[in-house]
Amino acid sequence: MIDCILENNDAIYDLLSLRGYDYYTYTHSVNVAALSIGIGIAAGLKTGDVEKLGTGAMLHDIGKSAISHEILNKQGKLDENEYRMIKNHVFEGEKILRTYHREFPEEAFSAVLQHHEKLSGKGYPLRLSGPDIKLFGRITGIADCYDALTTQRPYKPAFTPFYALSIIAKETGDYDPELLRMFIRMLGKIK
Repeated sequence: MIDCILENNDAIYDLLSLRGYDYYTYTHSVNVAALSIGIGIAAGLKTGDVEKLGTGAMLHDIGKSAISHEILNKQGKLDENEYRMIKNHVFEGEKILRTYHREFPEEAFSAVLQHHEKLSGKGYPLRLSGPDIKLFGRITGIADCYDALTTQRPYKPAFTPFYALSIIAKETGDYDPELLRMFIRMLGKIK
C-alpha cells in the first residue's frame, strides 16, 4: 500500500479527506485496498499492476464524498432517488479523479467504475457482464462486498467471515469464481 501511495502522491490526500468526511468509508477503502492487493498478488499480478490495483481500490469509493451524510448513513431503506444517488458514486469518483488527479493510472479506473458490476449483468452502473468487467473491477468487487458484509454498520450487524463468504459464493454468477477461490485460500491462511 505504501508503494501505491508513493506512485500516486495525491491518493493520500483523497483518502485523508474521505476520512474527515465519512470514517466508515475511509476504513472500508483501506480494507478494500488491502484485500484487493492480496487477491492481486494471489492472482500473480506484476508489482506495477498490483500498485495500480491498490490505488484504484483505495479510492474506489471517493465518489461517496459527493453524497450527503444523511443518505450515506441512513438507518432505514433508501428510497428510489437516494439509491440512484448512491449508485452514482462511481461516476462521481471518476469525475473527482479525472478533474483533480491527472496522474491517476488509467487502468485503476476500472476498480472505481466497475466494483459494483456483476458477471451476471445485474450490477451497476452500466450493467456490464462477463468479460466486459475488467480484472481490477472484478477483484475490487469481491473485496468490497466481503468488507461490507463483515463490517458492522448502524443499520446492520457484521457477518462472520464464513457467513459472508457463503453469501458471496452463493452468488458465483455475480463474482469471478477463480478469483473467489484465490480469495478464500488467502483468507484461510490468516491465523
